[in-house]
Parts: sequence; structure tokens; C-alpha cells
Amino acid sequence: MSHDASLYNTQEVLQLLQMQQLAPDRFLGQSHFMGSPNVFGGQALGQALYAAGLTVPERRPHSMHALFILPGDHRLPIEYEVERVRDGGSFSTRRVVATQEGRRMFVMSASFQTLEDGLSHQKTMPAHRDPETLPSTLAQWRERSLQSGSPFNPAPVDFRIDREVVAEMADGNGALKQVWTRAPGPLPDAPLLHESLFAYTSDYGLLWTALQPHDVRISDPRLQLASLDHTIWFHRPFRMDEWLLFSMESPNASGGRGLCFAHIYREDGALVATVTQEGLIRLRDKPAR
Repeated sequence: MSHDASLYNTQEVLQLLQMQQLAPDRFLGQSHFMGSPNVFGGQALGQALYAAGLTVPERRPHSMHALFILPGDHRLPIEYEVERVRDGGSFSTRRVVATQEGRRMFVMSASFQTLEDGLSHQKTMPAHRDPETLPSTLAQWRERSLQSGSPFNPAPVDFRIDREVVAEMADGNGALKQVWTRAPGPLPDAPLLHESLFAYTSDYGLLWTALQPHDVRISDPRLQLASLDHTIWFHRPFRMDEWLLFSMESPNASGGRGLCFAHIYREDGALVATVTQEGLIRLRDKPAR
């Protein structure tokens, strides 16, 4: 798998996700700069899931529901407190509270399940292009940064936007987007690390889908954009070092908020996860600070 290493910060993000354990249910996470003074929402999602998962090593997460309360400061560490709400015969429930300097910035509930067989059906994978035939969006972002003189921020995974297929199937719906993603090299055989990196990655660009019908760009100085809540349901096993297709749609924007969905598929067509996110979307008369 050949790639330009300067586009990626995969190892840095994997180290961020694997936090220091202060006590059986207390963890300390570091942050990194993502181009904003605030902590990246995906980082809090990934770290909280990793912390909760360490307290349920024998079970896999099947759902997580998070609320972003306050913006975090990337210069300060984040403390994650895990509450062991319940351990049942098949399911375990955990609640995670993230704080900085005593202020609660993020809360998450997660449920874990012992692996079992059951009824199986799924939404069919939409039409798509082979990701290997699509250009790297990260490479395009860096090229744009070089041209504009603005800094480029690497990512832990590659992104490849499938624009042609969306144009063919949109049928007037401007709120669709398809993006392939994959880590640039092999990752350890540690399911919790893949799940946590998925949670981190799931916050990239999902909310931007709600801007598409309004022809508003993420760079618009009037735009105020922030995650409010984020939910992930894990359906089937996957690996972050194999291609995943994020099929995204925004069914609604109103009241200063936008709602977005993503169905995520492996290359073999299996639906592996569903993500929903609602975010604050404000267009101010004057540039947002």
C-alpha cells in the first residue's frame, strides 16, 4: 500500500486514543492541534469509547450516544471517568464523563454486547466507484493549502470522495455525499483500536453534508459550526485498514441545527455501522469569531 506519509498522522492519533490509565475507571487523554483551538469532537468520541471499552474487554460496543457540552481546549489534557452502570448476562452499559479543569465538556453512554448470532438483513450498499480509481481528497486539501498559503492538517486516514456516482443518483437531492476511507497502512489486530479510530473518523465532514443544499462552504467566514450530539451503532465487524464507504445524507436543517446520517459499508457490501450527528449551523450577518 504505497502512500505519501506526510498526508497522515495515523500513529499520533493511535497514541492519543490509547490513554493513560490513572485508576481502574479513570483515564487521562492528551489532545492535538487540528487547526482549531478547540478539541476535535472525533477525538473525544474515540477516547471515550476506548476508555469505556477497556472496562469491558470481553465484549464489543454496539452503540454509543454522545453529547458535546462545552468546547475543549486542545492545550489541556482531558480526564475521562467511566461509570460501570450495569453488567448483565449479555450486555454491559457504561457512562463516560470527560472534564477539563473540573468542567464537564462531554458525556457518552455506550452499550457493549457478547458476540452472538441472530437474524440478519441490511440496507443495500449504494452504487459506487472503486476507491482505488478515485483521487485522494487529502492530497487535494494539501495542494489547496499550498496554493493559499494556509497550513495543512494531516489526518489518520485517507478520504476519497465519490462525486460522479452521487451526481448520477442524487436526482435533485443536494444533501448526499459518498466518501471512501481507509488507514494508509496495516493496523494492529486490536478491535477496540479500530472501533475507536472509527469513532474519531466518523466526525470528519459528516456535518458538512447539511451545508450542501445551501451552497455554503466550510470556509465561509459567517459560518458557525459545532457538533451537538453524535451516535454510532456498530452492526458488523470491520477494519480501519480496509476500505469503508461512508454513504451520507442530511434529511433536515432547521432551527439553527442540521441533522446528518451515514451508513458505512465494507467493500464486500456488508453494512458495518450507522452514524447520526446533529450540529449547530449558524450563518451570521458578520464573520463568526
